[in-house]
Amino acid sequence: MIALAFLFLTMMVLKNSALLPFANPDQSTSIALGFILIFAFLFGKQVERLGLPQITGFILAGILCGPYIFKFLDSEQVVDLQLIDGLALSLIALTAGGEMRLSRLKRRLKAISSLVVFQTVFIVGGFVIFGFIGRNIFPFFSGNTWTQSLAIALLLGTVATATSPSTTIAIITETKSKGKYTDLILSVAVVKDFVVIVLFAFFLSLSSLLYYPDRGFDASFLLHILRDLGGSLLLGALVGGGIILYLKYIKKEMTIFILGIAFFTYQISHSYGFHPLLICLVAGFLVENFSPHGDRLIQSIEKSSLPVFVVFFAISGASLNLDALQNSWMFALICVFLRGLLKFAGTYTGAKLVREEPGLRRYGWTGFISQAGVALGLAVLVEKALPGWEGGFLSLVIAVIAINQIVGPVLLQKLLLKVGEAGAKL
Repeated sequence: MIALAFLFLTMMVLKNSALLPFANPDQSTSIALGFILIFAFLFGKQVERLGLPQITGFILAGILCGPYIFKFLDSEQVVDLQLIDGLALSLIALTAGGEMRLSRLKRRLKAISSLVVFQTVFIVGGFVIFGFIGRNIFPFFSGNTWTQSLAIALLLGTVATATSPSTTIAIITETKSKGKYTDLILSVAVVKDFVVIVLFAFFLSLSSLLYYPDRGFDASFLLHILRDLGGSLLLGALVGGGIILYLKYIKKEMTIFILGIAFFTYQISHSYGFHPLLICLVAGFLVENFSPHGDRLIQSIEKSSLPVFVVFFAISGASLNLDALQNSWMFALICVFLRGLLKFAGTYTGAKLVREEPGLRRYGWTGFISQAGVALGLAVLVEKALPGWEGGFLSLVIAVIAINQIVGPVLLQKLLLKVGEAGAKL
């Protein structure tokens, strides 16, 4: 707390108008980066003491220090620091792929498949219906055509489907949970993120066509989508193979290598129109399941990713357009409620069809509320791919994620305690 107060006061002094004639504008972004890295990290630690995820603290720190409240970071600095986005997104996807262990998935394949399918169908379908019903009610949809509303609803539904494997793992580790509920919830969270990323790659291309009809319908756009997906899968396989060879034969300077791979992957995918999340997801999956180096990959990512994630989530919070959010905060709460309701319906239906026990049908949905890196990463990609969506879509998604990241871990913890798997021994 003393360090936080010192940093805060230092930035208050540095941002004082009396110092502006002596300030070097070329150093402002560097100062902002150093400040937000340390301040957000310490703020996340304080939030963690309250029983909340550190990610929530990083986002809140960015909101407080951003252009709308204390203004320690101005809009130009926020844009400059978004260079970190590509690095963070690649590391998030590599981690998600590395958590997809085939041995774990095979044990409950039927239940996992049912829950993933019905949660996805219910949430995406529910948001599409909601988009049409609320088209003339909510400002977020107002002024759009039917096809444009469909494009927005498809992307909102896809992002809403995502669950946070990292938060799920953190709660499981914290509560020392072991058992069939624990394995099932983690497996569904990881597999669903893979499905969401593939769906997102398709819906993003489709939504671009729906939202900008003046571009005209071209049947070749389907081939374009297939090219993007196929190229992403192939590149992911090549990257995964490269990581395996490096881990097998070189084994040195893993932190530098992983950061280099993450940055290279994002840049090359951006240049050729591929999907960076899908590439890294496939790469992580291959390393985990087709080599003995999966644990080393995850450990290397954990060693190198913390400062990247701190800045990424903090800058995402600073990017939150609070002026736009004033008009959509009620809509964000409605989206949170609707997502929870659809999670319950999808989980209940999926569990019932495979004859899972009543406890999973009634309470299993509480294990899938958390959202973090993947959902936020998808929202960032939406705003970069669709001109004209700047501010509004990302602000709405960050607001929804912030609420879910407060509620989700608490619900998951209570579920694991309720079913008696928290603190279980091997």
